[in-house]
Amino acid sequence: MRYAATRMLLLVLAVTALAWGQSATAREAETIDELVAMFDDSKCAECHAEIYQEWKSSWHAQAVTSSLKGMRNFIAVGLAKEWKTKLNKAEVLKCLDCHAPAVNFASEKLATEIGGLIVTAFDKKDSAEGKKARKELARLNVGCLSCHNIKATTVARGLNGPAKQGVIYGPGGADAGDAHPTMETVDMTRSAFCMQCHGRYNAPDGETIQCNTLSGSYQNAYISRGGSKSCQDCHMKKGHLFPGGHDLETVREGLGFNVEITPYQHLPGKIKGVKDPKKWVPSAVVTAFIENKTGHRVPDG
Repeated sequence: MRYAATRMLLLVLAVTALAWGQSATAREAETIDELVAMFDDSKCAECHAEIYQEWKSSWHAQAVTSSLKGMRNFIAVGLAKEWKTKLNKAEVLKCLDCHAPAVNFASEKLATEIGGLIVTAFDKKDSAEGKKARKELARLNVGCLSCHNIKATTVARGLNGPAKQGVIYGPGGADAGDAHPTMETVDMTRSAFCMQCHGRYNAPDGETIQCNTLSGSYQNAYISRGGSKSCQDCHMKKGHLFPGGHDLETVREGLGFNVEITPYQHLPGKIKGVKDPKKWVPSAVVTAFIENKTGHRVPDG
């Protein structure tokens, strides 16, 4: 029995290693043009036009250009000055594995070039060179295939292995009319899927990167106290717009607000700015009550 179990374990490890080997040797893009073509989201619009338009208006669609300052500081200050670390693909992916997952399939040279474009786009934003760099970077984002393929299996990477090329992963599985291979994954309905990026990121070299504390407060102050809603329950009410703190309606739903105003008058006396010291001065005490109805800290994210 023990011998059979050992053989089974070795077989599983061998298959997993083979799968990872195939993933690691997959074709790598040498230019941004090639990288964009490998994960061309525009094809999704042919059948999912409404969802695609929602996504185009979301912050996911500008995940790189909206975060240039933080990524530039990581590269130009953190790597270059504080840690004396050479810019390479592994370091670039500590930002772009979340902000532009397709960069996992860029060559070492291209990934490093993209890191340089980030610095140029921020440091020279008013120059022609900076504007050109930003325009190139705008082509990289968290697109349809970022979630529905590249990151679809990485919640349990060791169990699921890499996403299969050309397959679209979703919570509903396949439909008869699908124009592509489709696989069901329950992971996409769970907060753990979002928390891969919206929380603590564990890089392959063991470094832990925490760009925000959203997942920590969600787990420690909400789930641990009996909360049951997932990220998707609130942040996908408007579909693939993924509204959050940038959406006023979402903010109103997440915050309770009440104001109490108690009027009174100052007693006559010497009051700064009042010409007649004997005059009663109308005043008020204003008390604002703000209630956090979300499942995490506010503000956060």
